Amino acid sequence: MKITCLGAARTVTGSSYLVEKDDESCFLVDCGLFQGSRQIERRNWLTTAYRPKDLQAIIITHAHIDHSGLVPRVVRLGYKQPIYATEATCELLKILWLDSAHIQEMEADWQSRKNKRQGKRGIDPLYETPDAEAAITLLRPVKLDMDQELVPGTRARFVGAGHILGAASLLLTIAGKGGCHRVGFSGDLGRPGQLILPEAEDLPKPDTLFMETTYGSRFHKSLDDSQRELMAVVKAAYAEGGKVIIPAFAVERTQELIYTLAAATRAGEMPSDMPVFLDSPLAIAATRIFRRHPELFAAEAQELVNNGQTPFDFPNLKFTPSTEESRAINEFQGPAVIIAGNGMASAGRIKHHLKHNLWRENCHVVIVGFQAQGTTGRLLVEGAEKVKIFREDVAVKAKVHTIGGFSAHADQKELLEWLGSLAHPGLKVNLMHGEETSALAFRRVASERYPSLQFHLPHWNETLPLKPLHPDGQPPCAPGEAPQDVVARARLAQERLARLASLWERQGAAGDASGLEAVERALAALEGQPSPDKGA
Repeated sequence: MKITCLGAARTVTGSSYLVEKDDESCFLVDCGLFQGSRQIERRNWLTTAYRPKDLQAIIITHAHIDHSGLVPRVVRLGYKQPIYATEATCELLKILWLDSAHIQEMEADWQSRKNKRQGKRGIDPLYETPDAEAAITLLRPVKLDMDQELVPGTRARFVGAGHILGAASLLLTIAGKGGCHRVGFSGDLGRPGQLILPEAEDLPKPDTLFMETTYGSRFHKSLDDSQRELMAVVKAAYAEGGKVIIPAFAVERTQELIYTLAAATRAGEMPSDMPVFLDSPLAIAATRIFRRHPELFAAEAQELVNNGQTPFDFPNLKFTPSTEESRAINEFQGPAVIIAGNGMASAGRIKHHLKHNLWRENCHVVIVGFQAQGTTGRLLVEGAEKVKIFREDVAVKAKVHTIGGFSAHADQKELLEWLGSLAHPGLKVNLMHGEETSALAFRRVASERYPSLQFHLPHWNETLPLKPLHPDGQPPCAPGEAPQDVVARARLAQERLARLASLWERQGAAGDASGLEAVERALAALEGQPSPDKGA
C-alpha cells in the first residue's frame, strides 16, 4: 500500500493523493487544479500520474477548485467511475466545474488567437464544458459520520470539516496484505466560531495523517474585529465617494461577507444608499445553494432563519449575473461595494473592476482570503506600486486592506488544537497544503507540543509507503482507535476501578454489596477472569 502526493506538497494548490493498494487497484482522494504562477499551472497538464483509466473512484473532500478542479481533465482522459462527495459538495461541484470549464475555454481561445498572430499553433483547453458535464453525471452523494465501503477493501468515513458548505475530513481504513492501515485527510479545516458553519468535528484517530497547513505560521484576527474593520472600510469609502473592491472566493467567503453586510443593514450601520454588487455568476449560484441548506448552518445562523430573517439578503444587495449588468457597474457614479471573483484577483470579473478603480485614491481594495504566490492579489498584499491587468500596467493608488478574520482556514493555534484530538504516540503527520515556510513553521511548534508524533513535509510526487498496522484476527477497535490506545484505556479503567473498590472498603460501604460486586465484575472482565460469585 502506498500514497503519492500529486499536489499541495509545499504549496497551497492542486490537492490530490493517489492511493495504490496491494492488489494494484487505485483511487484518488481529491483532484485539485493547480493555480498561481505559470510554472505551477503547467502541472495541470502532467496528468499521466493520475492513472485516469485505472482509477476505481475519486473521493472529494470539498468543492473548492484547488481540491476538485482537475476532475474534468481526468474525465476527458478516460475516467468513468464514481465520484464521491457529500450532498452539498455535489451541488457546488455542478456549478464550479461548469464555471471552470468556461474559463479553460476562454483562456485557450485567447492564447490561441495570440499564438496565431505570432505564426504559432493554437492550443487546446485543459478541458471543456462537455467534460465538466460528463463529470457531473458521475457524482455520487455520501453521508457524513457513516462507515461506507466506497472502494472494495477500503472503508471511508466523512466528518464535518467546518471549512465550506459540505466540506469534510476523511478517514480511510485500507486493507492490504497482512492487515489494514488507517489514513486521515484533514481536507481544509475551518475555524471555530464561524458565522455560518459549525466548527470542525474530531476525526477518528488515524495511523497516518495528511494535514493542511495553509496558515501554519499565522494567527487570524478575531471575527468580530474583522467585521468591525470591514464596516470601517465601507464607511470610509462612502465618505470619500469611492468603491470598495473585494476579490472574493465564490464559495463561503462571499456568503460570509453578505452575512456580515446583511447584519450591518439590520443594525442600521450600512449606508442606506450604498449598493452592494455581487458580480459573479458562480458566487450568485453558490449563494442560492447556501440558502437551500440551513440544516448545515451553525446554531446562530439557523436561529436567524427560524426567526424569519434572511442572512443572505438585504435591500441593497444586487446580483449582476449578465455581462451587460457587470459592465454597467463601472458606469455607476458614487460609492458602492463590489464583490467579484476570483478570490486571488487572477481571473474573472474582478480584473475589470481593478482596472477601472485601482488607480483611484478613493478606492479601497479588501483582501479577505489566502493569496498564492504569483497572483495579482498577492502582489497587492505585498505592496506593489503597479500591477499588470489585461497586459496593461495599472498604478496602485487605492488603499489595500488585508482582513484575515474572514478566512475559512484554521490558523496555527486552531490547527494545533485540532491535531491534539488525534495525537497518539507514533502518529505520522504529513504537512500539506501550505507554502514551505508555513509548513516548516508549523512543524517546529507542533513538534514541541507533540513530541511523540512524527512530522514530514512531502515533496511533489513523493510516494509514501503504508505498512499494515492492524493484522487480520486482531480484536476490533472502536472507530478511530488503534489497538495500543484500547489497551491503554483498559489499563487506566482497571486502575480506576481498583482505586474505587479500595475506597469503597475504606469507607465501610461494602455493606451495600451490589455496588462493590459491579466493580469486581468490571475488574474481572478487564483481567479476563471469571466473575466472582455473588457474596464472595
